Amino acid sequence: MNGKMHLSWLAIATVAGLGFLTACNPPASDQHLQEQAAQATEQAKQGSKEALADARVAAKNAEQAVNDVAAGVKQGLDTKTPPAGDRLDLNSASEADLESLPGISPGKARQIVEHRPYTSSHDLVKSGLLTERQFDDIAPKVTVR
Repeated sequence: MNGKMHLSWLAIATVAGLGFLTACNPPASDQHLQEQAAQATEQAKQGSKEALADARVAAKNAEQAVNDVAAGVKQGLDTKTPPAGDRLDLNSASEADLESLPGISPGKARQIVEHRPYTSSHDLVKSGLLTERQFDDIAPKVTVR
């Protein structure tokens, strides 16, 4: 159930609950009714905060998955991509080999070696070693075995 639908049902349930409380057990005073309404509102507020937090986590996970798929599709569609055997393996290439890649400095090559092993070439972006743009420049020339 999405966050908006969850909040709608939560609001309906709160109103229905308040109606039920007042019909079955009339409050002794207006003050009592106000206290019940305030308590129900606070519970609804807490529930909506939790639903929003869950929705944000789910959206972030979905965004990462879409980005990973898009990077893979882009890499697969690149007609300039050499066969996997001709690409540098990020898990075994020397620092000198990595420096031969566009935009990879000696310091960046050292960082790439220090963060091994990689499960995919896009791990360079996920770990913060390269920006998406830097990765795009080397993606057709690297692989992970």
